[in-house]
Amino acid sequence: MTQPSDTSRPSGGSRSPVAAHPVTSAVVAILILASIFFAVWVPLYASATPKIGDFPFFYAYLLIYMPVLGIVMWIVISLQGRRRPRPGAERPAGADRGEAAR
Repeated sequence: MTQPSDTSRPSGGSRSPVAAHPVTSAVVAILILASIFFAVWVPLYASATPKIGDFPFFYAYLLIYMPVLGIVMWIVISLQGRRRPRPGAERPAGADRGEAAR
């Protein structure tokens, strides 16, 4: 069995955005999972009894959930943008997007 050579990784090594920013990645994952959970967990909003005016709770829930979801997704996109390298930032040799890893 052969060992992988150390020359396959450029000096300074490039890390994935997830490995480089684990806290930001965890926050993004939690926000996305929470958004999915609150949309899929039907017992939260599948009742007729709290009514807001003449509307069942489901309609009020959607009126609250959709803007909150938009804000959460804006936060997720902003956090993901912070993980990307800036356009003028230096990259390690061989880290071009079109080059395949060897």
